[in-house]
Amino acid sequence: MDSAIATIIPLFRASDQLFHRALDGIKREDLLRRPHDGSNPLIWVAGHAMTSRGSLTKIAGESVENKWSDIFARGSTVNENVSYPEVSEIISLWDNITVKLMPRLEVLGDEELAKPTPFPVPTGDKTKRGAIVFLNYHETYHIGQMAYLRKWLGYSQLVG
Repeated sequence: MDSAIATIIPLFRASDQLFHRALDGIKREDLLRRPHDGSNPLIWVAGHAMTSRGSLTKIAGESVENKWSDIFARGSTVNENVSYPEVSEIISLWDNITVKLMPRLEVLGDEELAKPTPFPVPTGDKTKRGAIVFLNYHETYHIGQMAYLRKWLGYSQLVG
């Protein structure tokens, strides 16, 4: 297994656990609250993380249908007129994506990982390997946002 990928597989597993914990027991009305008009609600951050993990799955050679990719895309508009899915649907799709992603990461070879990434990434490594490493960082960033929002909403802390 590629050493860079071997290093981040446990991090993807940890993110999976934290994603579930961050959403556990949150009321629907709280999922839609935002600290500020210019910030994102927890449901959007969770949906965006799920959509991002779906993109990662495509890089790894699998695909998962995500009918909400537009509402959770980078730069999408967050407002009261958006009809967000139930959090259980986001979690279910996250789980479906994860089931497909993790086995693929374990078998990706150097030849596949050295291919150019199908979309731009803001790092020096423009290969699929670089995109996978970047998306792990990106996912972790959003898990941190979810932890903050959970605590801001008055729920228990995510870890510790």
